[in-house]
Amino acid sequence: MQGRAALRVGLSALSLAALAACSGDDDSTYAERQELANTSPRVAVNKAEGSRLVQVFQQFCLEGAADPASRSARLRAAGYVPAGGWRRGMRDFVTNDRRPLVRLTRDGRSCAVGARASTGQTVAIHAAIGTWFPQAAKVRNSGASEIWVTGRRPGEGIGITRNPLGPHDNEIILALMQR
Repeated sequence: MQGRAALRVGLSALSLAALAACSGDDDSTYAERQELANTSPRVAVNKAEGSRLVQVFQQFCLEGAADPASRSARLRAAGYVPAGGWRRGMRDFVTNDRRPLVRLTRDGRSCAVGARASTGQTVAIHAAIGTWFPQAAKVRNSGASEIWVTGRRPGEGIGITRNPLGPHDNEIILALMQR
């Protein structure tokens, strides 16, 4: 019985690695694909604490160059691996050490962090938005999403989206967006 369970786990990991390897426009290394294959989706998108969600967002979405190549290099240097290639203009980077997922867009106009919803995240995000963007003005609050214009540059916004039906249970995403 244990042999069958191990085989199923091994096949699942192999399938994930094969899927990642087959996705178009993927510059993942062999080592990154192996690391991804050994990362459970529940760990890759975990219940990150609010402080960690905010910290990772600041590190990868607010600091440093905004182009996807620079952000990708910083993420890889910090131990993140790509979860496959670019799909629909987006690419996710994950770890297995309880840090939130980071999502980039190919055009560099959006950067986001995501995690399963957990207590304290909203309070931490609201406090951070006030610190990062003192001129921010909330323009939408539907319960499932909140959007602010940052007041930093025209067309720039920051938003929180909550998805109760996402593949990782109740998800929260914090995103910086540029029109």
